[in-house]
Amino acid sequence: MKVKVYLITNVKGLGNAKSIVSVSRGYALNYLIPKGFAKIINEGSGENISQEVKDIEEKKETFARKQKEVLESKTLNFKGKAGEGEKLFGSITTSEIAEKIRGVFGLDIDKKKIELESPIKKLGNYIVTVKLYKDVDAKVNISVEKE
Repeated sequence: MKVKVYLITNVKGLGNAKSIVSVSRGYALNYLIPKGFAKIINEGSGENISQEVKDIEEKKETFARKQKEVLESKTLNFKGKAGEGEKLFGSITTSEIAEKIRGVFGLDIDKKKIELESPIKKLGNYIVTVKLYKDVDAKVNISVEKE
């Protein structure tokens, strides 16, 4: 038996967020709904979906704004070995920045959301953009010092 579900997030092979798809009842009840990927639509609930979507979007944006405040509250300090001209032996990458954010702030930020034109290869202070949500970007201060 097929049921209609509203996808809250993108589901690979099924559809994009904010779309309504028809899936088997078992797939919906055992996987999509418990994981928070979808919400089942009853015949009369179609009108309520748009309000629920707005509520979810508002919660996500509020959460992102709180994360932004936290990320912009401190400077992330990195130490590295450097040679002549304050050039680092190695570099600081988005992976290392994400790991430092996890350690300092306790936030799990995907390294793909950290915008870095090129890896940091010199000592100094940098500002890195972290994409948190649609229009919510945090400017994270990074300080790289000699070990």
